Amino acid sequence: MNVNEFFKKVYTVAFRLTGDEMKAGDMAFIAIKCASSGLMLSDKVSGRMFQRAAEEVCRLFLSEADNNIQVFKRFELNNSKAELFQDALMTLNPKSRVAIMWKDVLGFPIDDMEEIKYTKKELYSELNLARRQMKEILNDMELYETGA
Repeated sequence: MNVNEFFKKVYTVAFRLTGDEMKAGDMAFIAIKCASSGLMLSDKVSGRMFQRAAEEVCRLFLSEADNNIQVFKRFELNNSKAELFQDALMTLNPKSRVAIMWKDVLGFPIDDMEEIKYTKKELYSELNLARRQMKEILNDMELYETGA
């Protein structure tokens, strides 16, 4: 992928986790800086570099949540499926949010996240919890929209 696409993808991960444009921009900047030292604007970015940046975003997000820094939540009823997904994602606890983003949205193996300080068992537990919660929330939202 090119550098612009890399920047956009890292920002998108940060936004999906925080729900806040400014916070996402700050987190993406720090993650890109950590994961891509020496990267030139003309360079192609490897999938592994993106994974390292996404991992850094997740680490930063969980670090802030662990330190009782406000975990951003935005919950509004929206019309598009992407916005409904984002709203549902914002209702999850930070660990569940990261687990579902990492595995189901980004498609990375949970095993690759063990460096973030949680065990594989904890992460799979959070992933399963997040999937159930997302399914319930999205079903409820869909019922609300259709008036059923």
